[in-house]
Amino acid sequence: MLGPEHVGRRVAVRIRLDEPEPGRRFTDITGELVEIGPELWRVLPASGAVVTIEAAAVVAARPIPPKPTPFSEILELERLLAATWPALESAELGGWVLRYAEGFSRRANSVLALTAPPGGLESALEAVEAWYGERGARPLVSLAGGVAKRLDEELAARGWEAEAGTAVMVKPLDSAVYDRAAYEGEAVVADAPGEALLEQIGQGRPAIAAAVFGSGTGRGYAEIWRGDELAARGRGAIAGDLVAITSIGTLPAYRRQGLGTEILHALEAWGYENGARRAALQVETDNRAAIAMYERLGYAERYRYRYRGPVKA
Repeated sequence: MLGPEHVGRRVAVRIRLDEPEPGRRFTDITGELVEIGPELWRVLPASGAVVTIEAAAVVAARPIPPKPTPFSEILELERLLAATWPALESAELGGWVLRYAEGFSRRANSVLALTAPPGGLESALEAVEAWYGERGARPLVSLAGGVAKRLDEELAARGWEAEAGTAVMVKPLDSAVYDRAAYEGEAVVADAPGEALLEQIGQGRPAIAAAVFGSGTGRGYAEIWRGDELAARGRGAIAGDLVAITSIGTLPAYRRQGLGTEILHALEAWGYENGARRAALQVETDNRAAIAMYERLGYAERYRYRYRGPVKA
């Protein structure tokens, strides 16, 4: 059966009919579990109308895998997310985009490979290796969900190793929530990153971080201070109707106080105020605690991606 931990998951519920017919005593409902209680359950099927179920009528219930995310959605999200994290240098190779930012983050130092390369894979990889070799960098290819399944298999067959599996999680920004009241928490959102924020998330290269984070419009930087310390921070970037929320972090002395969640709420509200109607997070798949927390906050996984590159010397 199901419990509160399954709220937000896709489920199948069998219900005993109040007025059974010959040969039909039960009916089944499939959809997202919205609420579960001792008396009533609520399930949102694909039709979009929430169904309220009496708990006493439930005969059986189980979680089921989510529907496969359409390729069109994966392609759209990948392009929007790439726009929120621009590299210092980029070059187009047919449907691929080669990106380089002096080693700052895999996202800005990898190939965004969403369509088949021109001239076949062999010549494309030769061009990729040459381009990154000129910059003294190891080539990496970003492989998004089922869109890149064949490419993933081909690179694996060539001995390229996989790393940094990541879940893309998305949440609709409900107008009923954000139209009702403005954000009133303690996080402050500015339109440019402060020095302390860049020091914390710049991996020792705040100038490179500033170039990647600060380029383009629609950028927000949330901060919570404790005295003279930046206790918690995060970044939001808007592309289309999406706000990508990244770089959420809390100093060790201030953890387990809900500051990271406060940063997240502030950036969601900021994104909505600036035209976003969806929020997205990218979480490494081995961080199961973070994935579970974001699910409780209304985020749902849409797909996963990972990187492949030549075996490190």
